[in-house]
Parts: sequence; C-alpha cells; structure tokens
Amino acid sequence: MIGHARTAVKFFVYGLVVGLLFAPKKGEETRKDAMAWITSTVQQLMGTVSGAASSAVESASSSVSSAVESAPGSAPGSKASAPPSSAPSSAPSSAPSSAPSSAPSGSV
Repeated sequence: MIGHARTAVKFFVYGLVVGLLFAPKKGEETRKDAMAWITSTVQQLMGTVSGAASSAVESASSSVSSAVESAPGSAPGSKASAPPSSAPSSAPSSAPSSAPSSAPSGSV
C-alpha cells in the first residue's frame, strides 16, 4: 500500500516538473501564479480547519453544559461548580488485575 502511494507521489512530482519546464509562461510568471495558488489554498484550508474546530468546541461546550445541568444532585437552573482539582496520585492501584498472567507455568 505504501509502495503504491510512493509511486503515485513520484510520478506526480515528475509530471509537475515536466509541466513547469514546458510551460508556455515565463518562469517568473509561473512562480508567481504557483505562489498565489498555494497561498489561496492554504488560506482556504486554514479557514476550513478553523471553522471545523470552532464548531467542535461549540458542540462540546453545549454537550458538557447539558450533561452538567442534567447530572443528579445539581439544582435546576444553578450552575454546578467543579471541585478543586488535585494532582493524580502516582501510587499504584491496590485493585487486583483481571488480566491473565503471561508468566510461564513451569510445566512443559
């Protein structure tokens, strides 16, 4: 799969180079056009990403707000305050693990 992608990229670059070498415009004009295209494409992409990110933030914010409001023990119409955060303990858990042991059993 990776080999096919590498081949595709390689031939894309070859075609790009050949197209630029035999372009009917001067090199300076071609470079200017290429930079204008790249700039507009990057700006479009950044706008799309920015819009998607702000949409995701708004969606997450509304989901969290509705979850906090519908949480048991919270008074209707009041905002619940989060308890002060404490640093997670680095002590190992004392709960037994349910994962099977991978140690050899000794019998062959």
